[in-house]
Formats: sequence, C-alpha cells, structure tokens
Amino acid sequence: MKIIGKIISAILGFFARIAVSFGKIFNKGDVSANPAGRGTGNEARPRKRLVDGVDADRFTRLCAILVVGFVSVLGAVLIAASLKSGSHRIPVEEPEQESKPSGSFTLTFGGNVMPTQDMLDAAYVDGKYDFHNGMSELSDALAGDVTVVGLCGQVNAYGNNDQIGGMYSGKNYPTALASSLSELGVNYIFGANQHALANGYDGMCATISTLQARSLGVIGMTDGEPGKLNTRVIKVNGVNVGIAGFNCIEGADYPELKAEQKAHIATVTKDALAERAVTDIAKLKKSGAEFIAVCVNWGGLGSFVETGFMKEAAKKIAESGADVIVGYGPCVTLGAEIISYKSGDTAKECFVFYSFGSIYGNNVYPGMPHIMKLKGNLTDAQKAALENEKKLIAKSKITMARSMTVTLNVARASDGTVSVTQASYNPIFMIRNTEQVEENTHMKYMSVPCVKYVSAEECPAIFTDEKQWEACKSTFKAISAIADKTGGRLVLNDMGHTTEEPDVSDGKI
Repeated sequence: MKIIGKIISAILGFFARIAVSFGKIFNKGDVSANPAGRGTGNEARPRKRLVDGVDADRFTRLCAILVVGFVSVLGAVLIAASLKSGSHRIPVEEPEQESKPSGSFTLTFGGNVMPTQDMLDAAYVDGKYDFHNGMSELSDALAGDVTVVGLCGQVNAYGNNDQIGGMYSGKNYPTALASSLSELGVNYIFGANQHALANGYDGMCATISTLQARSLGVIGMTDGEPGKLNTRVIKVNGVNVGIAGFNCIEGADYPELKAEQKAHIATVTKDALAERAVTDIAKLKKSGAEFIAVCVNWGGLGSFVETGFMKEAAKKIAESGADVIVGYGPCVTLGAEIISYKSGDTAKECFVFYSFGSIYGNNVYPGMPHIMKLKGNLTDAQKAALENEKKLIAKSKITMARSMTVTLNVARASDGTVSVTQASYNPIFMIRNTEQVEENTHMKYMSVPCVKYVSAEECPAIFTDEKQWEACKSTFKAISAIADKTGGRLVLNDMGHTTEEPDVSDGKI
C-alpha cells in the first residue's frame, strides 16, 4: 500500500506541473503586456484562435508531461492489480440472478446424471439426440438461483459427437445432454469422480470446454491450474457462496495417464478427506465466503445406508464451517441429517445429504465381480455371498430408480450472518417404460417429480401401467421417510400440486 501511495503522490505532482504549464503557455504576453486588461470595452476585439500566443517550446514540454502522466496512471493501475492478484484469493464469480431482496437466494442440488446406452439409444430421434422428453419435467425441481447436479462420465470427449457411449459402454455423452441440463436451469456440474477421466485427460478437457460453452461451470475438476480446481466463490444476490468439491474414489487405475493429469481431478484419500476439507473451508472463508457448500463423491455403491466413514467425515467437515454437505457416489438415496454444533459461543448447524441417487440414469447394482463369477461346487459361505449379491441386484432395480432434489432457502439475518431459513425436497422417480419399443422410444426413460402424480385419482397416462404408478408412489414414500428423520426441518416442495400428508409407514428403502 505504501508503494501505491508514493506512486499516486508522484502522479499528483505531474498533474500539478501540468496545471502550471497551462498557465504559462496560454497567458504568455497577455496580462504582463497590458496590465490594464483589455481596455474599456470600446475597442474592436480581433478574433482569437486557440493557438494564438502559445509558446512552442512550452507546448512541447506540456505534451511530454501529459504522456508521462498517462503512462504513470496506467502503471499504477497495473501495479495495484498485480498486488491484488498476488494474494491468491479465490476469484469471485457473479452469475446472473433474478431480482430478490438482497442477501436471500435459493440453492438447489440434484443427484448424478449418468445415462446408460439404452437411454442414449432411446433419446436418438430423427438423426439427433433429444433429451427433452426424458428430462423436461425436472425443470421445477431444479429451479434454484444456483443449481448443482453431478455428472458421471464425459461429454463430447472426441469432438463432433464421435464415439458416443452410455454409462457402461464408453461414458461419453452427446453435447445435447449438456444443452438440456443448461436449459433446465442447471448452473454447475460436480464432476469430481473416477469417471471424469473415462476417455483420458484430453476427453476431460473437451468435456469442460463443452460444458462451459453451454454456461455450465464445473466443480472438482479443471483443465487449468490443479491447485485451484476444487474451490470457488460465487456471488449470489449479494452473498459470497463458497463451494468445494472432492473425490474419494479413484476407481479405474488409468495407467496411461500421467500423475499430473490425474491431479486435475480433486481426488483425496478417505483418510485425508476431512483434513483437506477443513483446510479448503478455511481458504474459502479467507476469500470472503459467507455460506459454504461441500460436495463429496465418497462412493458406497452397493450400500443402501450411509457408512460410518461418511458420518464421521461429515461431522468433521460440518464443524469446520460447512453449511451444507452433499454426497455423491451411491446410485441410491441415503439418509439426511442436521448436525448442530457451536462455533465459539454461536450455535450453528449444517444440513447433510449423504446421497441423492441418480437423477437421470438406468443403473442397477452389478454385484461384486469376484462373487458373481462363482460357479460349480460352492461352499456354504460362497453360496450365501452369491445369494446376497443377487438380492442386492434385485433391490437395486427398485431403489436406483429413486432420487431427490433439495432446495435451500438462504438469507442474511439482521446481524449479518447467512444461514438456511428453509429446506425443501422433491422425490424423483425414473420411469422405465420398457414396453415402449416402437415409434415412441424417446419417451421410454423419463425422470418425473412424484408430487405431480401420487395424488391422481387414476393412473396418469405418463405411466405405461399401474405397476409403474405404484413404483412412483413407493418412491414418494421412501424419500419422504428420509426427510421425516430430520424432525420436520426438510419439508416437501409440492410445486403447487396439492398432495396429501405423506404416509411414510412403509417407506423403507
């Protein structure tokens, strides 16, 4: 700051000399030659030109001073900008926002987007991919001022929509998927998972470019400097919102990739997750974040309840200052809770959602490969393990069609603090109309908010049969059972649809 002060003083000195020079140049031979002024006013006054009476040498010096002054001002601005950038503060982004009272906004989270090959085939209509029918009903459920969903895989990894493949056959989705997400109101993609490198480092960079070209920011991966990939601060209606993203699952080894390329995904070991999150939350606060969200891909495929690791890590992350923690990885919805703690003398709380499931996918738990390959004469233990895996696969066909979105209403209080004032949820059901195999295949897979259909008097036309409608109702009850465990803090968002109070008595998952 002292350096900048000296520069400013020097600049002021330049302009002071400019002012003196102006006086000398343009008053030359005027007052001194005729102390009485311009006479009595009766004389005929000749027309003056701008350069009349200007001394050529002084005018040249004035021009030089002006040039030096301008260069000095420009230099001061550049030095100030360089000093500021040297602080390594996290850049603050300002997405466009609708008009709302200053300090209040909505933050929406959805589960993973991971279409399988049959879903891509069904979306291929008249020579191009069209995800409108499959995803359009999600628009209200994803309508936050800032909306984040997960992505497992890459988008247009090879350019020109070449080598397109679904979740289990390439993990390279067409650009139309990114366009549809943007049109639905999604702002950010959480991509920190092992699938982000499914088609190599270049494929990840191409994915980021494709997403950004459609106004979708990325969290947890970068094609730039690795050290800045997992944290960002965005300004939402006057509030600085900090977002951090982590991946705890390395998955495939990707031996063809260099270590520095893998570093572009925010991957940490499970043991290091909490410590790394604490460090990055402190960094976000130092950069001015007033509300902090943490997204974590912590795995858990095959688990239908949150694990001890998830709960322990969530507690440490919450107590370090996170306001909301959103889990990704399991393809099913897991539990939710509010962690209350004290920061000094201040009571605080953190909303934790262990998994939202897959908001758009057709996943089924594949079973542990080494168990599913068991054949022939098996021991009792092997038989039990194989039978258990088969049960998990059967169960996953139901549970992996369920997901949810959550919208947090956030506001600044009179004391200046920012916190969640209300949290609402939307149960989402993935319709799998396997009977629609002719002429209308693009309607085969659809994600729908359950609240629109559970109270209908008869089976809505969107379902192929009563069985699918019952599955939608079952999804509604199961997700409502999760919300019920928050003691009423997570309320149903009926989106204008009148719905009976949810009966969660048989909502087991």
